[in-house]
Amino acid sequence: MKVREPVSGASHRALSLAVLMLGLASAAQAAPSLTPPAPASAATTFQAAFFTPYNPVTAADMVGRVPGFELRDGDDRRGFGATAGNLLINGERPSTKTLSSDLLKRIPASSVVRIDLLSGSDASVDVRGQSQMVNVIVSQAARQDASTTYTVGARHIQYSNRIGWVAQLSRTFTLAPNATLAVDFQSPNLLGRGVVQERLTNGAAAIPTGSRLQLQKPQNIGLTSSANLRWRPGPSDSVNLSLQVAPTWNDLEIVQAEVSPTNAPRQLLLGQTDYDRNYTVEFGGDWEHRLGSGASIKLITLVSNSSVDQHDRFEIQTFPSSFLTRTQDRSTRGGERIVRGQFKWQAAAHALEVGAEGAFNYRDTTLDITNQLRGGPVVPVALAVSDARVEETRGEVFASDIWTVNPRLTLEAGLNVEVSRITQTGDQQKERSFQFVKPRVSAVYAFNPKSSLRFSLQRDVAQLDFAEFSSAIDFVNTSTIQGNPNLAPEKAWKARIEWERQFAARKAMTVAVFADKVQDVHDLVDIGGFDAYGNIGDGTRIGIELRGSTPLTAIGLPNAELRFNGLYQRTRVTDPITGEDRAFSIPLERQGTAAGAPVLNAGNKPWAYVINFRDNLPTLSSAWGVSLVQWAGREEYRRAELYEYDRAKPRLDLFFETTAVKPVTIRIFANNLLGASEERTRTFFKGSRASGVVDRTELRLFKGGPEGSRALGFQVSGRF
Repeated sequence: MKVREPVSGASHRALSLAVLMLGLASAAQAAPSLTPPAPASAATTFQAAFFTPYNPVTAADMVGRVPGFELRDGDDRRGFGATAGNLLINGERPSTKTLSSDLLKRIPASSVVRIDLLSGSDASVDVRGQSQMVNVIVSQAARQDASTTYTVGARHIQYSNRIGWVAQLSRTFTLAPNATLAVDFQSPNLLGRGVVQERLTNGAAAIPTGSRLQLQKPQNIGLTSSANLRWRPGPSDSVNLSLQVAPTWNDLEIVQAEVSPTNAPRQLLLGQTDYDRNYTVEFGGDWEHRLGSGASIKLITLVSNSSVDQHDRFEIQTFPSSFLTRTQDRSTRGGERIVRGQFKWQAAAHALEVGAEGAFNYRDTTLDITNQLRGGPVVPVALAVSDARVEETRGEVFASDIWTVNPRLTLEAGLNVEVSRITQTGDQQKERSFQFVKPRVSAVYAFNPKSSLRFSLQRDVAQLDFAEFSSAIDFVNTSTIQGNPNLAPEKAWKARIEWERQFAARKAMTVAVFADKVQDVHDLVDIGGFDAYGNIGDGTRIGIELRGSTPLTAIGLPNAELRFNGLYQRTRVTDPITGEDRAFSIPLERQGTAAGAPVLNAGNKPWAYVINFRDNLPTLSSAWGVSLVQWAGREEYRRAELYEYDRAKPRLDLFFETTAVKPVTIRIFANNLLGASEERTRTFFKGSRASGVVDRTELRLFKGGPEGSRALGFQVSGRF
């Protein structure tokens, strides 16, 4: 049975949960303060005053300035525990899959007491295999006159000739001495445009055969509403509840014209994509009870639903006389249910944890495609694996021990044992069972309080994307990906050595080398002459990562700071079509921003780097800065096609911000000043890539989109 939950039903439950939160908090009685004491371990502590020169508005602004640290939102892995990032809030991991960067934007800077930078050797908190963590300490006694933050802004995106906006409002309510309720509303609006120019050639001699011009006009409007309740009903208990509702209203218009080498019209395509329903709802909660003598139990639950209805209509005029109308209706319903229980015991030298987790995931997809010639009947188009429901039931038990051998040496060992069953119904019927044993070990040696060396070895199992079990078609690029019910998760043995050094308050460096032995590499495969996501055998990944920060006093800039994050890696796997060694080709990673600054997201790319420069101007109550981001090209290997993506220019962002106009922070920015655009070469081979004979090529220059457009704008942030 397909789950088709109306928005009104989701909204009703959201309102009921919010009322429940208010009721719980109102009934709370006085309890001890929720602000944890300063850590007794060798953590590096940054008091709130440390971040004052950066004029922070939210906790995200503060975490973004912790020397030598990069916030990670967590990996897309199986289970709740494996997806956790490197963020703690008051010593606890958030019981939600909301991005860590988004969670921090909802915490006013005025509520942050301090930020502790923790290493993997700290057994006093849940480091769970991380080499570095930040623990954001939020005060329950935040002043009411400074508990509301807001951000409003506007920006003009190149090619669009339209103004987009962003608005965010966050407020923290102290409902009782032992309970707070934080609410957040965000409404981003992205009114972009893309310009695509393509040159078509024939054969290895690259004889021109025509050209295409494509204009894309996307409109993305979203509203994210969230609430988080933190409640201490007694000295031994704590409760956290979170709710997020995020509807979006998106559409896309496309116009594409193709002409011959003499500019004679060949084809005209008009496309419209509408998302009639597009929303996600997530509710998470946890309850922790401290038993005394260093022992505690914790229960965590997470429930999420998503729903997307997509309608595509394309009118295609092929000159001189053919006219075809193509439609695509796709309906997708998905959800996740997780229950996790864990027991912790802190002894003199050991931090033990045991527990179990159960989960149920599903994705239900229907896809209907039609063709209609002018004046003719509507003809349904059959596509294999177009209707599919995929369900996964999974159970896991786990145990770990962090052993503080002595003040300098800490060892961690853990074991997760997982069993799961995946069932697919619809056009394809399939049921499979999996068992995974996932051990991990790590050791941290602290040379001194400012320098440490960490080694880790773990068995990692990737999360399956249920969207790849069903087929998808792209009319504009004439590309079809067939669903693969035999897709298996990628597995890997991952080894990593990391050296961390804190030289001074604002000067730090981390160097890491890593090597992965990957099994069942996730890539593109050939199924009956069609491309599909699948597994292509075993491969390797080796590399080095460097990140650091330093003040620039030595070169005459006493208030300036430089931050660097870079990665170089090499991936190798045997190509199933040609039999030759090559790099991993997918997934396609999206570059993004966190706390207003670009972040490193290399994925499987050979290299990437991010450089951030900031110079404070105290006499003007202002600051300015520059960010430079660049990453390597990537390849996508299909049965008879090779996609090569490249970007010749780096992305260059510039900002100026000031607090001279009290009581707000004004930020003016210009992003992608160099106009970095993506270039794609699509090579078609005769028969398959194994032939090596080029049939034709398409050379595309994509101006616009998230990474190819200049953007000029401003933001005003403040609190009241």
